[in-house]
Formats: sequence, C-alpha cells, structure tokens
Amino acid sequence: MEQGPALLYPWKDKKMLGSFHKLLRHPKRLPSQHDKQRRGVTAVEFALIAPAFFMLLVGITEISLVMLTEHLLENATYNASRTAKTGYVASEKTQIETVMDVLLTRLSGLSPLIDPAKISVTWTSYGDLSDIGQPDQGEVSMGTASQVVVYTISYPWKLFTPVIGNIIGDENKIINLTSRIVVRNEPYD
Repeated sequence: MEQGPALLYPWKDKKMLGSFHKLLRHPKRLPSQHDKQRRGVTAVEFALIAPAFFMLLVGITEISLVMLTEHLLENATYNASRTAKTGYVASEKTQIETVMDVLLTRLSGLSPLIDPAKISVTWTSYGDLSDIGQPDQGEVSMGTASQVVVYTISYPWKLFTPVIGNIIGDENKIINLTSRIVVRNEPYD
C-alpha cells in the first residue's frame, strides 16, 4: 500500500479534493408548504413565554436590590454600633447625632431608593449579656462604659413588582428589613 502525499494529505490532491466537495455539498432546499405554515409559530411562542421571562428578570432584579439593601443595613448597623461603643462624640454634636451621621453616611449608597426619614433606630442597654430578653431588664439608651447594648435598625422596603410584593410582602407590598447587633461598650470615661 502506497503512502504517498495524496493519501496522507487528501486536500493537496485536486482529484480527491473535488470528491470531498461533492460529499459536502447539499442540494438546495425548496420551501415547502410545511415551512409556510410554521412561519408565525416563533412569534406565538415568544408571546406566550415573554411575560413569564420578563417577570422572572424583574423579580431577580428586585430580590437583588432587597439583598443589597439588607447588606448595606447590616454594614451601617455594624459601623454605627462601633462608633457608639467607643463613646466617640463629634465636636458640637451629641453621641446620638454622631451615631446617626455614621448610619446615614453608610446608607447613602442607595439614596434614591432609601428614604432616611423611614429608618427606625432603637438601642437598649443592659448590665450583662444574660439580661438580654429578660422581662423588666434593659434601658432605652446607648449605655455607659462596659454595658451591653442591642442596636436594632429597620427599614420598610416597598416592593416594586406586584407579584413579588404579593408573595413576600404584606398587604401594602412592604417587607421590613431589620438589622440587629449586640455590642459591649468599651470602658471609656
């Protein structure tokens, strides 16, 4: 059996190359009656699937915004409590004003979506960690040195999508995003 260049490299032999082209060529297909009947099927299928697909995209976007806001709320709560537990007070401000400034600065990343007037902040101080949740324990304050303080920040998020709002929101399509952190104040004076 001869192993010439034509057998090893068939594309170099013009005679064999012509036969490969014949094998690869397809006869032209003429449009049939079946093709004419199927022309509008794609548009109908798209019309059936498009509303659900776009609702899914909007739902994913909305849930992503809720998760982003929840993350920013957690981060703002951490930073505000960190400022408060050190006892830091900015010049010409009270401790509450200083903490609220830190909180609002951290939440300003979503300023068009978050209304600062709707943010609810509470702080309750306790003598010890074991006092948290006990009846008749705790005082509404940022505490004194070495006290335990629970900071709770919440925001009522209005859902944009009616379907998502009916599933996870209340009757007004609002979910309450809440962040809570427990810290012990540093022994500042």
